[in-house]
Amino acid sequence: MEEKKDKPQVQKALTLVLQGLLGSLSEPQVAEMVVDRLAKKVQEDGCCPLNVQDVSDLEACPFTALSLECFQRQAFVAGDIDEESVGMLRLFKNPYLQGFMNISRTVTSTLEYRKVLQVIVEEVTKIFQAKGCTLLLLDKDKARLDQAAAYGLSEKYLEKGPLDAEKSIAETTSGTPVQIYDVQNDPRVQYPAEAALEGIGSILAVPIVIRDRVIGSMRIFTEKKRRFHKYEVEYAMAVAEQCGIAIENAIMYSKGKEKYRSLLSEVHNWIEYCAYRPE
Repeated sequence: MEEKKDKPQVQKALTLVLQGLLGSLSEPQVAEMVVDRLAKKVQEDGCCPLNVQDVSDLEACPFTALSLECFQRQAFVAGDIDEESVGMLRLFKNPYLQGFMNISRTVTSTLEYRKVLQVIVEEVTKIFQAKGCTLLLLDKDKARLDQAAAYGLSEKYLEKGPLDAEKSIAETTSGTPVQIYDVQNDPRVQYPAEAALEGIGSILAVPIVIRDRVIGSMRIFTEKKRRFHKYEVEYAMAVAEQCGIAIENAIMYSKGKEKYRSLLSEVHNWIEYCAYRPE
């Protein structure tokens, strides 16, 4: 008989719960299915699943404040919680959860992707209590990063010059999140002097991905030097994924409209041909 583990892997269990919560906000899934899936994953990975009571109550109003408190209480019962785990639990509460809900709601309510991206940079700045946030998209040659949305930064800084994809925090273009603790003394920053004048201390940059293809980067700027926790990086990655979804939706909508116009034009041409062709 296999021996049970005395101490649950709380960190891993909380990570799975967090992923389930964020995923459920961007997809129309029933809460009970999410919890069941999480429990199964935790068991498969050798962790103790968190026992969530009254799951059926979540179906009418998924992840209410009371339900989230239940997650937190039972997580603490599971075992000793370290500092990083406590930080992850904060993501279940405002402003993180509320911000993600606002972003997800905007993504699903409009096909105007630039409007969505603007909402994202504003929400992210507030959530992280940062100085500002930008969303950058690679040009067709993948040589330059063009600004798609920005918040909290001066026009002078935003117009400092072109961003070279190979010189401006290049690791993000390969799909890797990057932390710049000291902007003024990090060679990965393309414009350190301009950043210093803007009062930027640190940067968190995460890739924006569509179907395993990096199309850009989301960057969070802070005034003071700051080391971002793992859970903050994961949260930023989840938000960047929403950027990708918004852009992909807009692309699909645009292609759909173009196909519709093309089909309509062909129909009109056929009608004219039938109406005016000689007998």
